[in-house]
Amino acid sequence: MTQPKKDLDTTAESHKKSPGRKRKTGRMAPPTRGETLVKGVFMGFIISGVTHAGRSITKALLSHPLALFSSGVATGYFAHKYRKEIIVLGQCTAAESKNFLLRQRENILDLVAESQEHAQDKQK
Repeated sequence: MTQPKKDLDTTAESHKKSPGRKRKTGRMAPPTRGETLVKGVFMGFIISGVTHAGRSITKALLSHPLALFSSGVATGYFAHKYRKEIIVLGQCTAAESKNFLLRQRENILDLVAESQEHAQDKQK
């Protein structure tokens, strides 16, 4: 009364590609104007829906004192739990912003120097 076992082998041997099959060598065609337009409209609908949902949730949180209190407690809990990571991230951000400002200052000074050189060349 036993049924014969079916071969359920799903190894790579059962999924080998046939030797006559060709690989796709080309790239996908660029999107048409219609496809681009449809994507833009669809993304607009999505963004509009998310924005509307966010407003609804924000109104609900601000209008109910218990929701406002619980969100404050949750924020405080996570701020305390991850305080070390927040401090390290803040310090890294401050250092990066300082480096960014110094690089931008150097770039501006280089541009000013080049413009002065260009102005002197025109005067000669």
